[in-house]
Amino acid sequence: MLYQGTLTVNLISILGNHLRLLFNNDFKGLQKIFKIFIELSQNVSYYSAETTEVNNGVYSGAGWVSVQEMDDHYRISTGNLIKPEDGPKLIHYCEEINSLGEEELRKLKRDIRSEAMVRDIGAHIGLIQTSILSGNKLGYFITEGTDTRPVFTLETRINKEVS
Repeated sequence: MLYQGTLTVNLISILGNHLRLLFNNDFKGLQKIFKIFIELSQNVSYYSAETTEVNNGVYSGAGWVSVQEMDDHYRISTGNLIKPEDGPKLIHYCEEINSLGEEELRKLKRDIRSEAMVRDIGAHIGLIQTSILSGNKLGYFITEGTDTRPVFTLETRINKEVS
């Protein structure tokens, strides 16, 4: 499944329901796919530098989201324009997350949540949760966009259960 465009809350819900139909033969995998899809799609919707007004004063971010089934895993990836100043912060978050094990990630998530009133923590928590749910490292890179804003691409994989 591939979608490119504005990701509204309603559209994310519709696409999530579509995923349930596509992957209903792998219940455990589907649960992880669905949760990660929601996390990463919401990150695009909330944090993309490219937005569209979808209702009076309500904006949603634009980008793309892809869910692919491979032989031994599922791949979920997203991409969106970001503000140039957000690039180093996102790279730092991903590097930090990839350097930690599951228990350390859970502790980091608790610690960051306790700081919720002090700073905006939404994307960071979502990236941590994605790594915990997938059981794999985050793949990420930043490339030049079509204007002065870079493109942030993020992907993770969910290993298929071996029967």
